[in-house]
Amino acid sequence: MDDFDHHTKEFSENWRSIYADARTKCPVLHSDLYGGFDVLLRHADVVSAFRNHKDFASERLRDDDDIEMDGGVGIPENPFRVGFLEMDPPDSIELRRIVNPWLSPKTIDAGRPRIAEAAQWAFNRVVDRGACDLVTDLASPFQCMVILDLLGIPLERWKAYKDVVDKAVGQEEGSLEGIQWILGDLFDEVERQKAEGGEGLIAELAVAEFHGEPIEDDLTTELVLMLLLGGMDTTIATIGHAMLHLHRKRDDRQRLIDEPARIPGFVEEVLRYYVPAVGMARTVRNPVSIAGRDYQRGDRVICSIASANLDEDAFPDASTFDMERSPNPHMSFGTGTHRCIGADIARANAEYFLRQVLALMPDFEVVEEQVQRCESIPLANGYVSMPMRFTPGERVSLDDDAYPNFTAARILPVRD
Repeated sequence: MDDFDHHTKEFSENWRSIYADARTKCPVLHSDLYGGFDVLLRHADVVSAFRNHKDFASERLRDDDDIEMDGGVGIPENPFRVGFLEMDPPDSIELRRIVNPWLSPKTIDAGRPRIAEAAQWAFNRVVDRGACDLVTDLASPFQCMVILDLLGIPLERWKAYKDVVDKAVGQEEGSLEGIQWILGDLFDEVERQKAEGGEGLIAELAVAEFHGEPIEDDLTTELVLMLLLGGMDTTIATIGHAMLHLHRKRDDRQRLIDEPARIPGFVEEVLRYYVPAVGMARTVRNPVSIAGRDYQRGDRVICSIASANLDEDAFPDASTFDMERSPNPHMSFGTGTHRCIGADIARANAEYFLRQVLALMPDFEVVEEQVQRCESIPLANGYVSMPMRFTPGERVSLDDDAYPNFTAARILPVRD
């Protein structure tokens, strides 16, 4: 399949069967498009490449004439570097150490009451209507409020930011203009908080040190954009997949209603089976062999999370959704030095959202004929719209607040 293209509507609709068919033929799928690249299909090979940053680079390499080569985590490459997602050790590790305390398991566990309030706010806005759009009315506002609140960005910016992030993650034509706007807006916010202080992650990043020197405002802005790009669409996609599954599989829904303790395991299987992030690219740094093939410096590969998560050699009965699957070594958060730094907050947000749905809208039905998938899923695999109906319930508050009225403590680092 030399014309394989992960940017097409066909791939968006049929990625599962495309990769299943490819795995029966060979461990690698090749494409001549976008300068040529291979797709690693097997779980073992994806794990190996993710854990080998010395040979499979996330950063953009330079040739013998010191000219930047195609690189980064996207194919084609992103028009801008995406923070430490497109860096390698030691730089990526030093920057991750600044952010890690804000997203650690202990921090997110302590911040769950704040996350719960964001979920309660989102559901309170629609619970008495009897109908809403899961994506635009519920999941997007909820997830954006949590992320912007954590960063310390004024909450009223969420719609403008979300529109830009959607286009950038989808690698849509013309998305660069929106990114340039959001970078300018974030830069101003970084400068303001650097001078005046703030309560979120931006305020700490603005005064942090990198290589023993004050971190530059441009780099801080880049890191904030990276967290926005990584923190919005994939979790919203996870929620969408979970809801459509529970609409179709009523027995699974009832089990979660009867036994809420099963929700974390259910979320893990959603992450594996439905794959909210389909893959990440790497650039070969040194001559290396993998999946029976030899690669040279500058070659490009995609580590297919979507294929790895359904590899029959790694998951017994991989094509079956099993919320009790254990162990569940899915690759949806990656592995190695670039394992998703926001894994714990993504899990917590998905879990709280589902708890609210099952408590407040247990009889919900998705209007399947009106569901709109993302037409292109080069990175995030989700939905544009998912209308749903349910029996109206009572609002906790009659106030139609535009943003959450947080009373729980902010999500702040819990340091050992």
